[in-house]
Amino acid sequence: MSQPNQGGAAAPVETEIAVIGAGLGGLCAAAALLDAGTRSIILFEQADDVGGVWQHNRYPNVACDTPIDIYAISYDPGSTWSRNFAPGREIQAYLRDFADRHGILPLIETHTEIAEAVWDEPAACWRITATDGRRWSSRILIWAGGLFSRPSLPALPGMAAFRGEQLHSSAWNDAVDLDGKTVAIVGSGASAIQIIPYAAEHARQLIAFVRTPSYVTPRPDIVFDVSQRDTPAFSEGLRERRAQWFEQFEKIARARFPMNSALIAETEAVWRDYMHSQVQDPTLRETLTPNYRFGCKRPLYSSDYYPAMIRPNVTAIPRAVVSAAPEGVIDSDGVLHKVDVIIWATGYDTQNMLGPLRLVGRGGLGLAEAWAEAPEAYYGTMVKGFPNLFVMNGPNISGASATEFIEGQCRLIIQALAISAAQGGAIIDVPAEVSDAFNADILQRTESSVMVLGNCHSYYRVGHSGRVFTHWPGTIESYRAAIRDAALVGLRFSSVRQAATIP
Repeated sequence: MSQPNQGGAAAPVETEIAVIGAGLGGLCAAAALLDAGTRSIILFEQADDVGGVWQHNRYPNVACDTPIDIYAISYDPGSTWSRNFAPGREIQAYLRDFADRHGILPLIETHTEIAEAVWDEPAACWRITATDGRRWSSRILIWAGGLFSRPSLPALPGMAAFRGEQLHSSAWNDAVDLDGKTVAIVGSGASAIQIIPYAAEHARQLIAFVRTPSYVTPRPDIVFDVSQRDTPAFSEGLRERRAQWFEQFEKIARARFPMNSALIAETEAVWRDYMHSQVQDPTLRETLTPNYRFGCKRPLYSSDYYPAMIRPNVTAIPRAVVSAAPEGVIDSDGVLHKVDVIIWATGYDTQNMLGPLRLVGRGGLGLAEAWAEAPEAYYGTMVKGFPNLFVMNGPNISGASATEFIEGQCRLIIQALAISAAQGGAIIDVPAEVSDAFNADILQRTESSVMVLGNCHSYYRVGHSGRVFTHWPGTIESYRAAIRDAALVGLRFSSVRQAATIP
């Protein structure tokens, strides 16, 4: 990985392909491009290392809530995992090792945040500028920032006046000491259920604000002894479990799209039996019981969460935090809770995934403006009006395992680039009518899903209650089939002269 070079006044560096982001999506794209023979590639990473969310999220107990058997890259599954729900530090190390072995590390510009990328129609390339003034031009641009690139930190009255320590889960400070303190954790999603057991163990008192409880089922942990790792039997076990988890997640997808009440009720019954076996207090049971259908929000795995919630030093508050005061937080009933530390486990602003990045396509249209009503993309990968731009892990292709969808995207990108090369470097885009028809179909399919009909607000939806923009409305296998049989034929390949006439 290279360090940034100063000197923004220098001429732009030319490259064939530029990738913004060196997380899972960016690394998979780079590996696929290198394997296909492309050598002129630059990856931009604003952090000091690869890994994306696994580089940023370092809070206690951080781990993947998708089994590594299916989360790891299919053709490079790893061989030294300590457990099947892998700790975050192991995933970050795995991705760095992946980048090293596939020759990606020398291509990465770390400490490089891209401020804008503007499509130059006459030159048929992207003009890219970093926040420090450095510039590049690239024929192809791949944005791989991801859905979870922008933390959602509430802007509540009084936060600046709080006298204690406060931090977001994505910006954990190892210097924060919870021992003997009163701690507030705001949130009840994926990060909260991992932090709460740690905080309950260390804090004198923990106040957990559970405005919207999650469905939490036991995590089927498998711990691998050092002697088991890096063996043929270990690899075979990964393959067998990958197939098992694949079918399990396909079952969940079939229950979600369209909503299958009978299948969902079966899962809810299993969850209820488990939760009731862990939580005896009727008031706490009520606090921890969702009032929406399973699958409407993100289902979670943890075997430690409910045991932590019943500890005598833990209090669950079934209300939102609406403001802060110098000595603590104030809930929606106006009750002041005096605390020493506030942990905001409030997730990410998925709708504004681009953050401050300015991406400008044809006619001066910015991608943030194009996505103002709802983020949308053709097979989650191309956006009308933005030629030669590919989006990794974009709108409406998330699901059980991000990796499965990302690998499908990589196949589409490589095939599209091969056609472009065969036509002498033709411009690639998706016609508006093709994109609109595709996204209308996606919208129709998501409207019949449990995510819409299941009585919840979630980050899956625009404004938490509008259209679903995060998930592919079907199974992984249906996405694979669509990429194989339909996606490529909808793209348009045109010469620079032809592209100049496209409105």
